[in-house]
Amino acid sequence: MIPVFIVFILFFFVFGIAGLALYFDYAHKMAKMKAQSKLAGGTDVDDVLDSIRREIAELRDTATRYDMSFDSALQRLEGRVGNLEQASRQLPAGSEARQTEASQSVTRGISHNG
Repeated sequence: MIPVFIVFILFFFVFGIAGLALYFDYAHKMAKMKAQSKLAGGTDVDDVLDSIRREIAELRDTATRYDMSFDSALQRLEGRVGNLEQASRQLPAGSEARQTEASQSVTRGISHNG
């Protein structure tokens, strides 16, 4: 019984130690690969975040330009409407020909300025 037990222990030491060595080598390689992927992945994430920040800044600038353009167009329109209202108040109540002429001149002014 003792010789079988000794053979079993020897078998376990030979193959068990080799198995453990293979396992630890595998675990070391996996840990190294994970560390390298985190380092490489970190730079990719930083590049993507920088790209998104630039796109947001461009979008903000574009939105500001459109907002300013819309505001100036609205101010021009308000000025033209004000001129039209002022021109219609200056005309006598009974002269429709003058009202038509004044509105056409204001309309021409809008089409030439716009």
